[in-house]
Amino acid sequence: MGFFLVLGIALLHTGISLANTMVMATSDRVRELALLRLAGATGMQVLGLVGAGALLVVLVGGLLGAFVGGLNLVGMWSALGVLSVWTSIEIPWATLAAALGACAVLAVISAVAPAALYLRRSAVELAGVRE
Repeated sequence: MGFFLVLGIALLHTGISLANTMVMATSDRVRELALLRLAGATGMQVLGLVGAGALLVVLVGGLLGAFVGGLNLVGMWSALGVLSVWTSIEIPWATLAAALGACAVLAVISAVAPAALYLRRSAVELAGVRE
């Protein structure tokens, strides 16, 4: 039970960190979003671009996390082999997919919601925003 408590706290903090990062990254791109609107993009096209960017961030993060986790797993497997403890490597694909999906949903919501709020203002006004 303690393991699930610690895991829940870690996942909660990870979710908060992911949402905070996506909100801050979107707020830094206000001028770029306004320039897209001035160039002729519709509001839905801009929001689609922001959502696709958030999904790309999650995909790259998931791939890098899988790579680092795989290196760690191979290292532990070989260390156990040195101790003559041979075991099979079992990866919980369903759990990993669920975690990646939850991160994707959280990232898209955390990026698109602030962008939608910014797009309610005039594009000319937002284009003049200083960084």
